[in-house]
Amino acid sequence: RLSVGLLGKMKLIFQIGFLAAILLAGTQVAAEEVLTLTESNFDDALKSHPFLVVEFYAPWCGHCKRLEPEFEKAALALKGDLSAGRPITLAKVDATVEKSLGDRFKIQGFPTLYVFESGSAEPVEYEGPREADGIVSYLKKRAGPASKELKTADEAKALTESERVVLVLAADASKDWTETANSMRDVVAWCHTSDKSVISELGVKAKSISMIRKWDDKPVVYSGSASDSDALKKWVKEERVQPAMPIKKGDQDSLKIVFEDETKPNLFLFTTGTTGVEEFTKGAIPTKGKMVSGYFQKDDFPEAFSHFGMDKFDKPMVLIEDRSNEARYTMEGEITTATIGEFIKGFEAGSLQAYLKSEAPPTDNSGPVKVIVGDTFVSECSKAGKPVFLEAYAPWCGHCKKLTPIWEDLGNAFSEANVVIAKVDATANDLPKSLGVRGFPTLMLFKGDGSEPTKYEGERDFETLSTWVTSQTGAKVKEGFKPTAPSQPKEGIDKKVLRFLGAHYQVPFMGPDYTVPGLYIAAIVIFLIFVAAISLVIACLAKDPPPTKSGKKD
Repeated sequence: RLSVGLLGKMKLIFQIGFLAAILLAGTQVAAEEVLTLTESNFDDALKSHPFLVVEFYAPWCGHCKRLEPEFEKAALALKGDLSAGRPITLAKVDATVEKSLGDRFKIQGFPTLYVFESGSAEPVEYEGPREADGIVSYLKKRAGPASKELKTADEAKALTESERVVLVLAADASKDWTETANSMRDVVAWCHTSDKSVISELGVKAKSISMIRKWDDKPVVYSGSASDSDALKKWVKEERVQPAMPIKKGDQDSLKIVFEDETKPNLFLFTTGTTGVEEFTKGAIPTKGKMVSGYFQKDDFPEAFSHFGMDKFDKPMVLIEDRSNEARYTMEGEITTATIGEFIKGFEAGSLQAYLKSEAPPTDNSGPVKVIVGDTFVSECSKAGKPVFLEAYAPWCGHCKKLTPIWEDLGNAFSEANVVIAKVDATANDLPKSLGVRGFPTLMLFKGDGSEPTKYEGERDFETLSTWVTSQTGAKVKEGFKPTAPSQPKEGIDKKVLRFLGAHYQVPFMGPDYTVPGLYIAAIVIFLIFVAAISLVIACLAKDPPPTKSGKKD
């Protein structure tokens, strides 16, 4: 029989367990506006949502953090909206945790967004705006029909006023037309109509294919057939590019044209107001099909001036960017149609000297960490004649700021060794693209003989860094040196537990829209362990003891 004390304790334990069960049962698992996807529910989500936009992110990524609230706003705005003909769903994947999904979709940087459509074999990378209103507008257009049927003159007028380039089929849409439109729906706006009033409003001829461009007075007519998809695509790509187009900050259409084809050089004007624009436009017209030309205005897009190193000039500048050869060239002298023509001829002949964006070298470079700039990169880093451990950083990067005192310690520790600890502001100085500096900080060890560097991918604490430098170069830390920066402890079990408790996980059999925090999972598991333990205790105590043998002794 169970003692009264034991019964009291068991009763208390059951009361606690019962209370926990009530609390857990009463917790409602809310659907997120932005779905959280994992390897276990990803494919189910693809089947459940006909138009799914997935952000692959990293928790430490600054761009991802800036996108997160905009993505949430967009998801809320799109909830229940069927104006595109089908629901639009937004989702996210932590690619640092769901590494198999990152590998599956070849994720190289963060954030990477893909559009998954039912019926499509492969996803398409999202290349639209990054603010909520722009995301909503872009996705509604992207999720709608590939070619919009225009039924009224008002619809036609509204479309041509809102779009920079509109491609019109003045007839009923054929299968070939629709398929081509679907493959290029992000390039221009596609539409079709057989209504005479609409055709008249657009100023096109019946049975024709025409392109209406905002910078032209009349449409451009395609002479081929809609069934020849390759020829039509090539024509659209060439004709939709405006010579000397204004490139505004946040104008995704213009920026996409500028950067989509690395084999085609860019011809840019950097100016204030409209100074030089007229002459630049005349000089750019002959480059149609060979170059992409456009102009930036300093008051509107100062970041572009900084990116190309044009912010240090106090006059309008013309620049050619040859991305296929990783080179830039600036034009000297006055901006006229004739000088632009000569500048282009010099580029085509290969007689121009490349321009290198570079800060001025510091007057005093005797600190423990050597400062490298664009002009000194070759002589003081890649061909320095000795090993150079270089940090490519960005001034705004939080990880770089955290590394600064450790990097200073590293410079002091090896100050007497045959190795240089150095740094370069990769946002203000041009570095060879072959280095692959795509994130900050990027740490590279150069042998100093002009060969490609070895990238460092390990922990960023002093002990690990210094040990690696010694293993790679043979250089030793100065005797008796003690780092001033506090050591960075590795993540302990407590932090791992907290991360698990704060993460969200898919709820089985409830669809991909529902997730539950790790805290609830832990509470359920603990409760089940309590129940199992008490059940075992009860079973053991309630078991009747074996009967004692009775009988007389002989």
